[in-house]
Amino acid sequence: MNSERRWGVMGMVPIAASVVLVAVGEASEWPLALARWLALLMLGVCAAVLVPLRRAGRATAINLSFGVFVLLAAAGFWLWPGGLGRAIAAGPIAWVYWVLLAGACLPWAFGAPPFTEAFAKRTTPEAVWQTDIFKRINRNMTLVWCLLFLAAALCATLAALVPALQGPIAQALLTGVIPVGIMLGIGLPFTKTYPAHYQRKLGLEPVEEAAAPTPTEDAPALNIEPTPARAPEPRPIREETMSGQKTIVALNGSPHGAIGNTAQMIEMLRPTLEAEGLALEVIGLQDKDIDYCTGCALCLEKGKCWIPDDHRGLVKKLLDADGIILAAPVYFLHVPAQMKTFIDRSLSWGHKPRDTYKPGLAISVAAAFQEVEVAHYLAHILHVYGAFSVGEFTAMATSPGGFLGRETVEARAQDLARDLARAVKQKRRYPVTSQDLFFYLHMGWLVQRHKDEVMKADYLHWEEKGFFQGFEKYADQQWSHVEGLGGEARDAWIKQMIAERKDKKMMKPGPDAAEQARLASPEPSGLPESCHELIKGMPQAFNSDKAQGVEAVIQFKVSGTENFDAYLDISGGKCAYHEGKADSPALTIETPAQVWLDIAYGRQDGQAAFMQGLYKVQGDISLLMRLGGMFARVG
Repeated sequence: MNSERRWGVMGMVPIAASVVLVAVGEASEWPLALARWLALLMLGVCAAVLVPLRRAGRATAINLSFGVFVLLAAAGFWLWPGGLGRAIAAGPIAWVYWVLLAGACLPWAFGAPPFTEAFAKRTTPEAVWQTDIFKRINRNMTLVWCLLFLAAALCATLAALVPALQGPIAQALLTGVIPVGIMLGIGLPFTKTYPAHYQRKLGLEPVEEAAAPTPTEDAPALNIEPTPARAPEPRPIREETMSGQKTIVALNGSPHGAIGNTAQMIEMLRPTLEAEGLALEVIGLQDKDIDYCTGCALCLEKGKCWIPDDHRGLVKKLLDADGIILAAPVYFLHVPAQMKTFIDRSLSWGHKPRDTYKPGLAISVAAAFQEVEVAHYLAHILHVYGAFSVGEFTAMATSPGGFLGRETVEARAQDLARDLARAVKQKRRYPVTSQDLFFYLHMGWLVQRHKDEVMKADYLHWEEKGFFQGFEKYADQQWSHVEGLGGEARDAWIKQMIAERKDKKMMKPGPDAAEQARLASPEPSGLPESCHELIKGMPQAFNSDKAQGVEAVIQFKVSGTENFDAYLDISGGKCAYHEGKADSPALTIETPAQVWLDIAYGRQDGQAAFMQGLYKVQGDISLLMRLGGMFARVG
């Protein structure tokens, strides 16, 4: 007898012991002495097989439940014959079903795996035991079996408690025919067909059951993968870098591994990165176990791919890194199959943008064509892993190490490594682009449209991160706002342009045109050496023709190399200078002394300085827009 058959026979012993106990007890009408010793004997038999089954990890909820029933019977007949013992004797079959229900439900309710997993694992490859599909199938199957046990228990309980149902026919129906019919007619067909049905519903083709399962593949056929599993769930990749040291993870998609030109370009970055205090960790895809994407889209619904291979651990390395590099040569105008397969399997992360903004770099090398396009493609893929591109590193090479212009390639590597290191250490951010906006608008619409279907996990991610609050939240960047700029300022600017245009058309060309321009903008006799002197002299450069209708006080608050308050009082076509603070100025200008001097000398455009926030204003913005016309520029 092989080991599998031996374990199976041992698992049947608690069931047989329960059957013997109930059959003998019912036939003899449960005399106390017989019930005690028979229950004790059957308990010993159960213990003899359940202990080794338990130690070997082969005991199932069914085995244990029948053992618990025998234990309850022994305890009842020996310790409480008038209570528990009498209740068991009144309806032993009902007790069996209730104990089976408890064995299936209670451990599951307190965090244990669904009881059907123990049976499913006997013929399912170990590689799929941790997949969401496997767990979901067994949760559903366990729930159905709990309902079947409940129905059987209720039938048997009615037979034990209702006097009208004490006849032999009713007893046979309620304790035997109906419960057994439920198990055999519903439970077994459901268990046999449901796993394959569920997989096909997800678009997966179930694998045919193996004719002769090996000892490690143990019993029925619950198939999860569309192709036979090749490897167990990979162990998480251990961090090998020094504590506290920031790490750049480079993913090399070349099948040539460390001897290829792609690897050499990555290594060109290492000296500069290490000099900047960063560790460089290179991962080659050439020896990793990564299956093709099946296109089932289950990752969008569940949040991760169900295929158990090296992919998930590698993505975790990229997500945990302080900066990442995606590198690949050009193979027939695109990335090699190894890199493309890795990227295709990253679909779930592509639909769930990260809320991290680490710097990244894209590398590509080709003998003749497409290295720029491939590097651009990899730079775009960086956002899938929560990164943005600080640059694209490309080169042309034929044989290993045969770079065209190697010295220029190495110099470019040093420049990009410094940019990458600076971005990591200073936590730099790059401005968002229209591509980011398009992705946000399109993907956000797509996720919301399918939130109740295939994109459940995507929707929960977007909602949890707050991305639906708007593009600013998604990009983690805010629109800048310059105080005082709005409709009023824009209207004043437009009116000024229209007025200046009319003035130019009204001036007639001729020998006196230059004189007219000179009179319209009189220059002061000397250049002021300080901002205080400049503002004090502004009345001398006042052009009353340009100030028609202006009755206002302009307050200046000067800081920086000079600190003083002064104001200009414009009224009746004249301008007067006063020291100190005005009571209620129409316009207040707060400016560093040097900024106002630069504007007056023409070294700085006044409107541009305002837009840049170099000085601030409060009050009538339209008055500010007219200053250039009311006062001649110095120099």
